[in-house]
Amino acid sequence: MGRSPIFAMFALLASWHIASAQNKPPEPSNAAQDKRIDPAPITPDRVSSDVEARAKKAMSSGEAPSTRGGSFYFSWSSMTPVEFEALGGHVLFLILVWTQKPEWLPVQRVYLRADGKEVPIQKVSTWKTPVDAGSVTAQMYGSNREDGFYLVPGGAMLRKGQIVQDLSANQTGRVLLELPSNVASNDARRFPNLDPAPNAKPDLKALQAFIQRRFTGFPLPASLP
Repeated sequence: MGRSPIFAMFALLASWHIASAQNKPPEPSNAAQDKRIDPAPITPDRVSSDVEARAKKAMSSGEAPSTRGGSFYFSWSSMTPVEFEALGGHVLFLILVWTQKPEWLPVQRVYLRADGKEVPIQKVSTWKTPVDAGSVTAQMYGSNREDGFYLVPGGAMLRKGQIVQDLSANQTGRVLLELPSNVASNDARRFPNLDPAPNAKPDLKALQAFIQRRFTGFPLPASLP
């Protein structure tokens, strides 16, 4: 048997859901469902290649340039139970955003919206990444880019809700992912204890090792918030 895909990617690069995000229950959105992709490590070159391919496809289909775009990657089935416990019962997300206007960055917050409540998602680190001015990505989605690592509680991946992102300049309520996750639901018994203990934090060395293994080439956090 061949290798089973182990990462999930979402790319909503032409349309965004913008809404107020003050203690609202989950609303219908145009966010795509997550899906399995090739199991090779996620590298900076791979991310750039993925978004450039999407931008070229959008341009060739006649889509107009978007004011902003984004994608994310996370690991579920490639994470061992030992790694999951070392990360404090969290799933590591790499979230990326492109904008035409620099004032829409940095990202203000990422949070879970479920049961009429909003719960902050822990940010590990964020950084700016240059965008090739001559790329189709820059033309279609913008030349301003921010990347970041975030920790999502494992149990949230299997419950109804949304992962939502607020940008600067009142660009709020962008729904990244409708939960439950398809990828996690297809391997729901992978981890015995899905909900992290209160205030659980990952082991820094374990987090760094996991990033080196699965998000090869991205900056390693030097500390935890």
